[in-house]
Amino acid sequence: MIKWLNERTGIKDLIEKQLKYPIPAHANFWICFGGLAFFLIVLQVLTGVFMMFFYVPIAEKAQDSVKYLCNSIPYGGLIRNMHRWSATLIVAFLFIHTVNVITRRAYKSPRELNWWSGILLFLLMLLFTVSGIILPWDWRSYWELVVWADWIGTIPVIGQYLIEPLILAFSVGKSFVVHVWILPAIVLFLLIFHLRMVRKLGIAEPL
Repeated sequence: MIKWLNERTGIKDLIEKQLKYPIPAHANFWICFGGLAFFLIVLQVLTGVFMMFFYVPIAEKAQDSVKYLCNSIPYGGLIRNMHRWSATLIVAFLFIHTVNVITRRAYKSPRELNWWSGILLFLLMLLFTVSGIILPWDWRSYWELVVWADWIGTIPVIGQYLIEPLILAFSVGKSFVVHVWILPAIVLFLLIFHLRMVRKLGIAEPL
């Protein structure tokens, strides 16, 4: 079956090519955190798709649907916690990855596009965290929205004018759309670009 599939798609050859990609001699422990973050992003997709079958993006039903997932679906609580904790670890791993890039000065020419796409990915992961916390629509979600609205209000000149439109436009359904459709589409594009640039330019050597 694998041979039949490989003859038509070349998937086996592609996987073998990726596994045989040479690791540079200067690679060390700290370089692994970018790959670990990527693995957790894949885990986020898998667990997130599973939870979508049970989550109801309506304010009155969101919390009950999460409770149903955790208490009535086999392994539902485990999968949700995998999603939650991997989201936290992604931010931590990306922070370590960013510090490693800075210390090696891998943001310099010709890797500027790598750097900026990586920074955008980091910021998008933070937006994922914010929009994801809001989705259960419990007391934590409510206060998370309040805290972020207050934070936006601290933006000089325009901050106070943004709070009211933000609150009025908010809904659990819109946060759901942002979390599972808009952000993933942007992240997918940036991630493919980022990984292709890493392959093209290689891993920067230590100073």
